[in-house]
Amino acid sequence: MILWIDPWIRKIWYALIHSNLLIEDAWILLLDQKSPSRLDQFNRMEQIYDFFVELTETYQIDAVWIEKLYFTQYNQSNAEFVYGIRWALAMYFQKQAYELYEWTPKEIKKRITWNWAASKLQMQQSIQKLFSLDHLPDPHDAADALWLCRMIHNKKKFV
Repeated sequence: MILWIDPWIRKIWYALIHSNLLIEDAWILLLDQKSPSRLDQFNRMEQIYDFFVELTETYQIDAVWIEKLYFTQYNQSNAEFVYGIRWALAMYFQKQAYELYEWTPKEIKKRITWNWAASKLQMQQSIQKLFSLDHLPDPHDAADALWLCRMIHNKKKFV
């Protein structure tokens, strides 16, 4: 099974996909609707860490993908917190000997739609077609996870 994680400040999106491309679980962890204060960031990191430890104890996971992050001058204040979450999770998965991979959002868009600047709707439509879904993957982050899990399943070489 493949675990995909898309970490951000207000949500952590994840998906568990079987090798036959059946979706086991996909969800968003919404620990709080507002950005965490400096004081509660560590508590939130601990909750996120504990959630993924429990998830890996519940499911047999073969590989983990964590989306690489891209911060601009407009969202730098979030970077420290999100990188802290990524670091803690990556360290845990590394210590547990999981195969660990990462891709940037632009790399994912290019692979799915052949367009580095594809819109969220274009991504969702491409994944809907690829997986023969009767609806658009929602939230839009689901499209990234489903596609990457399919790439791993097909053992395609990444460039």
